[in-house]
Amino acid sequence: MKVPLRIRLPFVTEQEFVERYGGNVERGGIFIATRNPKPEGTEISFELVLSNGERLMRGEGVVQQLKSDPAPGKAGMMVRFVRLEPRTKALIDRITASRDGVPAAEPVVTPPSEPLPAPAPKVSAPPPRPSAPPPPPPPKKPLSLADDVVLGIDLGTTTCRAAVFLDGAPRLIAVGGNGQFVLPTVVALDAKGDPVVGHAARGILVSSPQNAAAGFKRVMGRRARSKQIREIAPRCAFTLAADPEGDAGVELAGRTWSAAELAALLLKELKSSASALLGREVTRAVLCVPAWYTDHQRAAMLDAGKRAGLDVLRVLNEPSAVALAFGYGKGLARKRLLVYDLGGGTFDASVVEMTGDDLEVVSTGGDNFLGGVDFDQRLAAALIASLPPAAQEAVLANRASVQRVRDAAESAKISLSDTVKTHVDLPFVASDAAGQPFDLKQDVTRAQLEQLTAELVERTAEITKVVLEAARIPASSVDEVLLVGGQTRAPLVKQRLEAVLSKSARTDVDPQGAVALGAALLGHSLVQRERGKQGITLSEVLSAPIGVAVKGGGFRRVLERNTRLPADKTLEVPIAAETPLQLAVFQGTAARAEDNEYLGALHVVPPKAGELAVRFSVSSDGRLDLSASGPGGKAQITFSTVDASDEIRAAILAAAPLPGEEDAGRRGLLSGLKKLFRAPLMQAP
Repeated sequence: MKVPLRIRLPFVTEQEFVERYGGNVERGGIFIATRNPKPEGTEISFELVLSNGERLMRGEGVVQQLKSDPAPGKAGMMVRFVRLEPRTKALIDRITASRDGVPAAEPVVTPPSEPLPAPAPKVSAPPPRPSAPPPPPPPKKPLSLADDVVLGIDLGTTTCRAAVFLDGAPRLIAVGGNGQFVLPTVVALDAKGDPVVGHAARGILVSSPQNAAAGFKRVMGRRARSKQIREIAPRCAFTLAADPEGDAGVELAGRTWSAAELAALLLKELKSSASALLGREVTRAVLCVPAWYTDHQRAAMLDAGKRAGLDVLRVLNEPSAVALAFGYGKGLARKRLLVYDLGGGTFDASVVEMTGDDLEVVSTGGDNFLGGVDFDQRLAAALIASLPPAAQEAVLANRASVQRVRDAAESAKISLSDTVKTHVDLPFVASDAAGQPFDLKQDVTRAQLEQLTAELVERTAEITKVVLEAARIPASSVDEVLLVGGQTRAPLVKQRLEAVLSKSARTDVDPQGAVALGAALLGHSLVQRERGKQGITLSEVLSAPIGVAVKGGGFRRVLERNTRLPADKTLEVPIAAETPLQLAVFQGTAARAEDNEYLGALHVVPPKAGELAVRFSVSSDGRLDLSASGPGGKAQITFSTVDASDEIRAAILAAAPLPGEEDAGRRGLLSGLKKLFRAPLMQAP
């Protein structure tokens, strides 16, 4: 008699199981971690389910070997497969093919698991017949779809995912042609100089890092000369360069690639994978961005989508996508959610109120230069520092060696989320001038990692407090706390947040797939609305203030942070007839203009003297539009997003406020810089 065995796994999704446990799965069997293994030779009927009770694997097997190990998750039993249900066999084939570098069969969206079929009765084999060519395989039928499908895309700093709404639910799709649901956010040039993406590019990143770019999402839509870019440049794993528009780009093989160009290559791969899976071309998409993205960064993401041949229906903030993935279809009765999103390169915190399928963002904040890669860099620096001085110098002088240490640091960090100690072993990490190799062998504990990264975790806690204070919401009034992003797996992150809020965080949210799933939900809702049906109601807020530079380099806010979107506000400015006027527009929270993100310069030639009304309009997805009208009607206006020239920057900083105007952030207003643009000096309205 077979012993029934049902094991609930600590994983939320199938993809999480593949990424974190796939190494224990082979075509012939599986290692099941358990402190109570069955005796060798025991016949079992097993079922593995996800943390939410959803069945993942089902079959029959025999216990082949037991393993004793005091380390957490290392003890258990090796089970040899005897019989598997078809869905389980397909999953195992994808896992092993992907790990072995063999193209896996194209995955399909499968219905819920069905019971194992009964064994077929034994019959005598017929006598052999003359060999004949096998019949051709039946033609592949595309999946049954609605009239239109919108692709939900999460283009993350370290990984990408895509999802579609099918059969009444959002589903992640396999991307990159290898059966996996995740695509590394890496672009590289192969030996011929042609761009490759994803897993193929990841291999080049390790062997020839000078020909690859990872983590470039952090610089997307950022000015190359901005303060933030200057600060992170020494830590970048790629060579930064300015593109023709003055934005930060990446230099590969002597050519400067804009971040939008690189992102477009990844979006094309996601689009191609979705089209192949669905049996038709997918052209419409919802793209997700960090809530803290500025107008210029959102424009860069839209540019990437256009380059990839996508019709972008909406740019969606990542925390809002997470809230949709969590609450959609649950009929929530006005729940107040705190979304804490700590991903590979960015951090966002948002307070969201959800009633049914209607979502309203109350407050948001974040840091676009705080994420898992910063944790990796802290540990990598400590590992390098553990080497002798000569070895340190050799490693730092070799980009490939530095990348190997960073990869080892990332692997160690992930391991320390589940265990208290791990070992880093990098043979021949570098060599000295005489060719003598250096090895990096180091034990790392969770306590050491937490000491190195405690300051980063504390920064997220402080931002979360500010977000709550801005919404005037006490922590006690938050109903649910949603943790998303790969870095939230770190125990210290969860412990610190729960200490701040005095509330436990939910663990049944897919920390890495929720963003793409939420985007697919919104895409489906937009299609429903096009058909006249009811859809999701989504209300966002402005993530960071938008305003203009003032005399002396200050910053005057026109639209405040957390302003309900869409929104518009008019600024009245005194003008002289036919006198050119220029306003430098910025977005950010800093008191000085140069510390914020430069969005562009508004050029106006007013036809008559009087008052010029400059209208700042922000769309529901955070995009800025400027218009102006004056005494003579609509004014001639252009908005240039090319980076500010040195002359303009110098003029902004050199102009001194008049007496009584020292509080430039409230009382001054940038004139066209009287000397430079011949505009009259203006007072705030």
